[in-house]
Amino acid sequence: MSQTCFYPLTNTVKNYPWGSRHELNKRFNILNPDDQPQAELWMGVHPAGVSYVNSSQGRVALTDMLASAPAEMLGEATYARFKGLPFLLKILAAESALSIQVHPTKADAESGYERRQQANDDATPDYNDANHKPELVFAITPFVAMNGFRDTKTISKNLSALDISELNSLAAVLLATEDGDALSTFFIAMMQLDPVTKKQAISQVITRGDALYGKEMGTIFRRLQQDYPDDTGVLAPLFLNCITLQPGEAMFLYPGTLHAYIHGTAIEVMASSDNVLRAGLTSKKINLNELIHCTNFTPTATTSLLMKPEQHVAESCYPIPVEDFRFSIFTAVDNQLIMTASAEIILVIEGSATLSHVAGESIELLTGQSVFIPASTRKWWLSTTGKVCRVSC
Repeated sequence: MSQTCFYPLTNTVKNYPWGSRHELNKRFNILNPDDQPQAELWMGVHPAGVSYVNSSQGRVALTDMLASAPAEMLGEATYARFKGLPFLLKILAAESALSIQVHPTKADAESGYERRQQANDDATPDYNDANHKPELVFAITPFVAMNGFRDTKTISKNLSALDISELNSLAAVLLATEDGDALSTFFIAMMQLDPVTKKQAISQVITRGDALYGKEMGTIFRRLQQDYPDDTGVLAPLFLNCITLQPGEAMFLYPGTLHAYIHGTAIEVMASSDNVLRAGLTSKKINLNELIHCTNFTPTATTSLLMKPEQHVAESCYPIPVEDFRFSIFTAVDNQLIMTASAEIILVIEGSATLSHVAGESIELLTGQSVFIPASTRKWWLSTTGKVCRVSC
């Protein structure tokens, strides 16, 4: 394959039940001929959803193209560090809530995946690969989510407001001991609530949620209960931080952070992994022991949830505390010079964009279209009437 500067991508759509039938088509021009719920569009090389490029030899998997000249495509440093494209870019459209979940650290993923390989069965089905999954979420629409544990005093107060004896006992334990062990003990108890207490608590948060906790939490309770009427996860807003990202806002999730995406459309960037341990809002099996092992039971301060981008000329760069990916946004720029030392994926979020190279090659992209740029491109120019996201490493 002769190497060029820009490779338009053909990407994989994931038709999960929680997805929207209209959002990807309406906002990103993604076709939906079978009228299926379209949950995610994947851009990258993960085996569960490889992107493709067109060449003189026809349609080629991005993995195969990278393997043909890895150092030139990925960049010397990226190839030496990761041996492949280390990130996965997604558009996510949640019509209903995703499961409450946690992603393992690198060490836990390697251990879990090795155990699955050695067992040669589904003894540890939550491990689909040996990688961690830190992730960034950038809101396209108002995006409702839960991210990390509340502090123990707030959890205790939320539980006590329901005035249910079993929950009052848990609230007292949290107030008496403010360490990770107390929070993990509380979480296990919540996961194993007896059916009567669970039913009573769910009924209370639905009927009294607005009055006790405010309209935002009340709305979340009702949305969760509508989709999962008898699931303990309906009670998760009592102990997990609730946040609504406004368009253009972003948050980062470390491995080990318990979280759930509830409603909205967003760009999601992560290390190239599909490892998920579920805790609720799901019909799938919950592996409680593995979940507890992989969860970080340190409260997450609400003041730390929103990311603060750093402005570098025309580029809004979001500080990422891992090496697997970098994420930035360009808004309405004209002939902006961009230098690159690694592989990149460019996605047009809004409007249109033109990418050009000094060699004379150029490409025009519309909303929802994406392109892979090899490290050997070195430098290129961007013009856009709208908004473009750039993911590199």
